[in-house]
Amino acid sequence: MTTWNPARLPRQDNRTFVVTGGGAGIGFFIAEQLASTGAEVILATRSEERATRALETLAARDPQARLGFIRLDLADPASIESAAAEIGALPRLDALVLNAGLKPQTEHHTSVAGDELVFGTNQLGNFALIARTLPALERTPGSRLVTMGSLGYTLARLDPSDVDHVGRPYRSLPLYTASKYAQMLTAFELDRRLRAATSPVASVVAHPGVAMDQLAPDRRPALPYVPWPAYRAIPARLFSQGKDAGAWPAVRATLDPTVNGGEMWGPRFLSSRGAPVRERLPRKLRTLELAREIWDLSVSRTGLDPQPR
Repeated sequence: MTTWNPARLPRQDNRTFVVTGGGAGIGFFIAEQLASTGAEVILATRSEERATRALETLAARDPQARLGFIRLDLADPASIESAAAEIGALPRLDALVLNAGLKPQTEHHTSVAGDELVFGTNQLGNFALIARTLPALERTPGSRLVTMGSLGYTLARLDPSDVDHVGRPYRSLPLYTASKYAQMLTAFELDRRLRAATSPVASVVAHPGVAMDQLAPDRRPALPYVPWPAYRAIPARLFSQGKDAGAWPAVRATLDPTVNGGEMWGPRFLSSRGAPVRERLPRKLRTLELAREIWDLSVSRTGLDPQPR
C-alpha cells in the first residue's frame, strides 16, 4: 500500500484489536477508527465508568460497531494478570495497542508493587502486559504489538539505576519522559528478540506528535469538549493537531500491511502534525545497551520475561 488515507481505512472484518486506555483521549480515537473498519475492538481500561461512556458514544456513532471491555489497571499486577487472561481467551488477537499510561503526576506515589507510580505504570505495567499477552499474539498470524510513544523521549534522561528517584525532589516531567523513553526502547528491543526467534509478531512504535484535546472533534459524553476559539485554534494547528489526528500513526501501524516490526510511525510535518508516515530512528532510539539494561531491570522488577516461542 503506497498511499494511506486516514479517512478511508481498509476493512478488517473478522479481526480483533485490543486498545489499552481506549476510554479517553487518543485511545478513544484509536478505538473509534479501528472500529470503523468492521473489526472487533476491545477497550482495556482502568475505569469501567469511563469505558461505559466511551462504548455508548462509539455505538451511537456506529450501531454496527463490535465492541467490548476488559478492566485493566497497569499499576496493579493482579489486574494485569486478570486482564491478560481475558485477552488470552479471545479467539484471536490481531493487535494489542499499548496506549494506556499515566501523565505527569503532582507528587510522588507508588504502584501496588511499590514502584514509583509513573514508571511502574508506563514501563513496568506495560512490560508485564506484554509478557502475559505475547502467547495470544503469537497464536494469530501477522499480529502486531503497537507501543504508543511520545516526543518527550527527545528530552528524556534515563538512568536504569535510579528509575524511582528515591530521596530526591519529585520532578514529574523528567519521570514521565523517562518512562516513555523506556517504553520505546523496550518495544525496539522486543522486536529484535521477536525477529531472532522468527516470531510471527511485529513490535512497532507510534507517536501522536503534538495532539491537543482542544483541537479534537466533539465526542461527548465520552470526552469533554472545550474547543478553542478560532483565533487560538488556527495558529495552534500550524504545529499541532487534534487527538483524532494524533491517533492516525497508531492506527496505520496497526493496519497497514506494509508496516514492519522495528519501525516508528508519526506525523509527517516536523513529527508534530499531519499524515502518518514512517520515521527514521534517531541514535537515541538505537542504543542497544541501554535497551537491554531497561529490559533486564523490567524482568527483575516484574518477575516476567517476554519470551517468543
